[in-house]
Amino acid sequence: MDIKYLLLLQNLRESMNGALDGFFGFITKLGESSIVLFMLALVYWCVEKREGILLMLGFFGNRLVNGFVKITACVYRPWIRDARIKPVPSAQADATGYSFPSGHSANATSVWGGLATEKRLPKVIRALFVVLVLLIGFSRNYLGVHTPQDVVVSIVLGVLTLFVAYKIMAMLDKHPGWDVWVLLGGVALSLLLVLYAALKSYPMDYDEAGKLIVDPAKMAADSYKNAGMALGFFLGWFLERRVIKMPDCAGATTRVVRMILGAVVYGLVEDYAAPWLGSVVDGNMGKFVQQFAMVFFILALMPLVFKLTDRLTAKKDAETKKDKE
Repeated sequence: MDIKYLLLLQNLRESMNGALDGFFGFITKLGESSIVLFMLALVYWCVEKREGILLMLGFFGNRLVNGFVKITACVYRPWIRDARIKPVPSAQADATGYSFPSGHSANATSVWGGLATEKRLPKVIRALFVVLVLLIGFSRNYLGVHTPQDVVVSIVLGVLTLFVAYKIMAMLDKHPGWDVWVLLGGVALSLLLVLYAALKSYPMDYDEAGKLIVDPAKMAADSYKNAGMALGFFLGWFLERRVIKMPDCAGATTRVVRMILGAVVYGLVEDYAAPWLGSVVDGNMGKFVQQFAMVFFILALMPLVFKLTDRLTAKKDAETKKDKE
């Protein structure tokens, strides 16, 4: 049934000569980890720290859940299961790892779906975020890289993980000292995912030529990335919470400075620093290190920089005000 549905969408694509491929290719990018991670960083740095932490707790928690489920189910991509499936090439190139559940749909649910629960936003904006989640999920089907069950289960898991994130934040509001237990739990789950991905057995299926259809090491790569991101979050979050204590933005000037500086440094870290750190270690552990560095930078290193720039901005604003008087 799922393959028939994908073939139906494939026939629709072909009948329109790919007229909507570009649109759904753009929509699906809004569920990519790099884009939603930058969005989370901006919320954390420039809007409200607590809201950013809440969304990231749901996001990185969901990445852990997604990682465990993917390498437990070990479901191949649609075109491996049925040669009639011909995904859009640009989407297929980025579709790594196992198929079930959908990583893009998980990201969309955690971030855009998380924003949809923010009651301070207008209802129209919240409704648009819900529509965006559904569109991103559908785009994975339309482009031929995920089955319907990949998307549906991923959205359900994302909602459940977001619910747990809300409960954890409410618990920490009442019992701030319990953050150490959240840290220990997050670190334990992150390391457990690495061990599980490294030690579990994977399907060893071969094609007619005797060639391995899928390399298990490559299929486990996403789990290493997810674990690295989650570990970077929990350690960075705890360090910032206990030691760094970055203040929320105090005004428009501070917000603009943080946004510009954060965007520039984020790009440098993503393109150069994090990949370099990842290259120091071979194989999947290199991916783990790269993702850890990227997230730890967001949670802990930039807040240190912002504490300094906030002081300089406040000092400059005070001097300007004094001169006007």
